Amino acid sequence: MDFNELALEFVKIYYSCHPQGLPEDKEKAFQEINSLHGKYKSQLIDKATRKSEDFFSDKL
Repeated sequence: MDFNELALEFVKIYYSCHPQGLPEDKEKAFQEINSLHGKYKSQLIDKATRKSEDFFSDKL
């Protein structure tokens, strides 16, 4: 599963728990979902990068 799919699953979980949080306007709703997806995706990428750097570092 890549970062886009994983972030999308987090967004689905978020909005299934907060159904009243999505705006009625389709454009605003899309922008909100897109923003939340980007935040989750960047957090996942940062976390994976840190794990990779820690794994390949010479720390003992």
